[in-house]
Amino acid sequence: MRGSPLLRALVVFLGLLALAPLLWNLTRKTEAQTVPQAATVKAAGIEGRWTFSAKPERIAVQHLGREIWSKASPGDDEKFSTTIPWPKEGVELRVLVGWSDATRNAAARLRLVSPDGTEYDRTVWGSGAADEILTFP
Repeated sequence: MRGSPLLRALVVFLGLLALAPLLWNLTRKTEAQTVPQAATVKAAGIEGRWTFSAKPERIAVQHLGREIWSKASPGDDEKFSTTIPWPKEGVELRVLVGWSDATRNAAARLRLVSPDGTEYDRTVWGSGAADEILTFP
């Protein structure tokens, strides 16, 4: 081994010090690199129709944690329309259906018409109760 360890450490330190401005330029965030704000999504009207294999005691539909439609003791067929934000990626709706405890293997079918006119068909199954997230692309 030749040379002083102190001299070698000083050379390494000066080398890192020389690279510091370059590393700072590479790692700092500039205005052009900032994340753009999310585009606002306009609310759009949707229409839905529920069909049940067994009459439920209660049904509720939630979007983003807010209840957008509910009904106690709905009939065999129920129609609803509401307004929610509908981004191009689609939406997720949480469906809560409560049948009587004696009801086994009941189903609830939702036919939903999106703002662009596309019709979607989703089914929720449950025994006594169901809590599901339905996605609509």
